[in-house]
Amino acid sequence: MIKSRHHSLTIWFFDLYFRWKMAFHFRGIEVHANEQADPQRPVLLLQNHFSWWDGYWSLWLSKRFFQKRFHVMMLEEQLHKRMFINRCGAFSVRKNSRELLEALTYAAGLLHAHQNLVCLYPQGEIQSQQVKTIAFGKGASWILKHAGEPVQVWFCVTLTDYFSSSKPLIRFCLKHYEGERTTQSMELAYNSFRDECINKQHD
Repeated sequence: MIKSRHHSLTIWFFDLYFRWKMAFHFRGIEVHANEQADPQRPVLLLQNHFSWWDGYWSLWLSKRFFQKRFHVMMLEEQLHKRMFINRCGAFSVRKNSRELLEALTYAAGLLHAHQNLVCLYPQGEIQSQQVKTIAFGKGASWILKHAGEPVQVWFCVTLTDYFSSSKPLIRFCLKHYEGERTTQSMELAYNSFRDECINKQHD
């Protein structure tokens, strides 16, 4: 597997470049959270995956909301095509291989340090924003079981809306999850929260 690296110049350039692109493509960002994150505990961020922008948005949240050192799990074939992302905190996973366990163990190890955030996209692939239910793989629950109790689990539902503008608004809905850490429980809770966020968006 490819382990994450953090190169300050690459992160600075990546952030600057995407903030410039964001100014052209979006009209703003809103963050809605039910509470503040605990700075003394590591974070597992579970986020929906529907666009090319998702990696940058995860980095943006890690720096500006959570104030953590960013790590994100990516499919190895995708990371090979964009190796500069590795220097921003991306590490690889290969599904249906013996390296899968290595990647999950690596992610769990990162969550032993309070300054770290690990982002997972539980869908495992980019899907339309219109899918009715987001199905979770077993990776998140395995990581939490092996990372220990201090880990904060946060849900992020990312939504976009145009309304009467030519540019969409990005809305990050964040929730600190404190329920059971099984795949089924987290999947049900995430989809319930996602439905709640979508309904509020229509108000």
